[in-house]
Amino acid sequence: MKKLSALLSLIVLTQLISACSQGRYTHYQHPQRNQQQAAVQQEQNAQQRQGQRYSQQSSSRRQVQNPAPQASQQQASRPQFSQQTQQSAVYNIHPARNRMVQIATSAVGTRYKWGGDSPQKGFDCSGLMTYVHKNALGMNIPRTTAKQRDRSRTIPFQQLQPGDMLFFKTGSRTNHVGVYIGNRKFVHAPSSGKRVTVASMDNAYWHKRFVKFGSFL
Repeated sequence: MKKLSALLSLIVLTQLISACSQGRYTHYQHPQRNQQQAAVQQEQNAQQRQGQRYSQQSSSRRQVQNPAPQASQQQASRPQFSQQTQQSAVYNIHPARNRMVQIATSAVGTRYKWGGDSPQKGFDCSGLMTYVHKNALGMNIPRTTAKQRDRSRTIPFQQLQPGDMLFFKTGSRTNHVGVYIGNRKFVHAPSSGKRVTVASMDNAYWHKRFVKFGSFL
C-alpha cells in the first residue's frame, strides 16, 4: 500500500513538473512569436513607405525631365515670321526700286541688239536702262551710256540699293552699264550675239573695269 501511494505521488509529481515546464515554454515562446510578427510588420511598413517615396521621386523626375508639352504650347503661341516677311526685313526694297528690279529681271533672255530699247527689238546696255526707268518710274534718262554715267548721281558702295546702276569702262572708247538687283548682282545686255543676263560684281572681268555706282533716283 505504501508502495502504491509512493508510485501515485511520483506520477503526480512528474505531471506537475511537466505542466510547469510546458507553462514556462509557453510563457517564453509567446513573446518571441509576438516579437517576430512585430518585426515582420515593421519591415512591411518600411517597404511600403519606401515604395511611396520612390513613386513620388520618379514622378518629380519625370516632370523635370519632360517639360515638353508646356514648352510646345509656349512655342506654338509665339508668332512665326513667314518667308515673305523675312525677305522684306532683309531687303526692304522701296516699291519704285522693286519695280525696276522686276522689269530688269523680266528682260533676262532678250537678245542683244545695238541701238535696241525694247523687248521686241532687243536691247543694248544703255537701251535696257532707258527701258527700265521709263516703264518702272515713267522717267526719261539720257540714251547713251556715257551720258547716263556723267549725269547720274554718284553714290558710294555703302549706299548702293537695287535699282541703282553700275558703270564700267570696257575699252578706250567703250562704256558699259547694268542695273543692280541686290546680292552683289546686276542685269545687263552684254554684247552682240548674247542675251540679257545676270552677272556678279565679284566677277574678275567686271571688277577690274568698274567705274562708278550711279542713280537717277
